[in-house]
Amino acid sequence: MKKLLLIAVVLLAGCTKIDVTPMINLGVEAKSTAITKVSPIVSNGAVTVEMNLTEGSKYSLQVTDLLDNEIKTFGFTADKNIYTRALDLYDLKNGDYNIILIDISGKESRANVIIKK
Repeated sequence: MKKLLLIAVVLLAGCTKIDVTPMINLGVEAKSTAITKVSPIVSNGAVTVEMNLTEGSKYSLQVTDLLDNEIKTFGFTADKNIYTRALDLYDLKNGDYNIILIDISGKESRANVIIKK
């Protein structure tokens, strides 16, 4: 029993804690998260979204139906404060859709677009 206790003490004393938390770069903290313009509002599928962002911050741009069911998602890091993104929505059926901009802290900005072919 003493040998078992001695072995346990030696093993425990020799163990060191290793931090295995992966380092994830979340980018710069977003100070601005806003959709400033969507054009055209009624489109056959080609939509341009203008946004006011924080350079270096990571964002997600989502297209959802009116019940917020996700249809498409575009992830990106802002390389400038006024950022314009062209969206190809030709494969969507006629209807109303939400465009949602989300930063890494969960703040969001919304706009609507109507697809009509």
